[in-house]
Amino acid sequence: MIALTGSLFSAPASAAEMPPQTPSVSLATAVDSENSLSSEQKDAIYLLTSATDREARTFDSDEAVAAGVDEQAVAEYAAAFQNTAGLPSEGQDSRVMPGSTTTVAACTGKRGYTGFYGWGWQTALNSCETNLLIGAMGAGGGGAYAISGVLVAAGVPAPAAAVTAAVGGLITAGVGVVSVCKAASYTKNAIYLDAFVTGGVGCWGQ
Repeated sequence: MIALTGSLFSAPASAAEMPPQTPSVSLATAVDSENSLSSEQKDAIYLLTSATDREARTFDSDEAVAAGVDEQAVAEYAAAFQNTAGLPSEGQDSRVMPGSTTTVAACTGKRGYTGFYGWGWQTALNSCETNLLIGAMGAGGGGAYAISGVLVAAGVPAPAAAVTAAVGGLITAGVGVVSVCKAASYTKNAIYLDAFVTGGVGCWGQ
């Protein structure tokens, strides 16, 4: 299990268990993940998530723009949200991505919210969602809005403040850390992503 605020932990027997307290490998010095986001980014992510109907899996870009979110931020969030929400689930045939001509192969691994376990919220990201998250993290400018679009569409149910903290944690950790979680999944290439109530995120391979 990897805590994306800075430490690599041994994988628990069950994905729903409390993360171990002692790191087995140190990746970096723990930091306040929210410090990686500006006040403007935090406010924008709050407004973007507020303009999203999670049950209907829809995003109202006009509402976000009217609320004062920069149009570029809206476009980045909308593209990531749409691409993630339109992904095939495990066992489904490949399909063309919404709004593009790109074909996505069938995805492997679980997807969707798995539950709240006291320490935070856990969501399973299948192989396609994991790849979109890694792509968003590698985008220019840190990809904060694209990351938040992937997280919300993937089913992260945490309040906007927790989504913001998760985005900050992912940016702080860097794309390589999530790639380690993906690699630990072996054949599925999918991850579990945790948004902790104390802030920050963690992940491990499915």
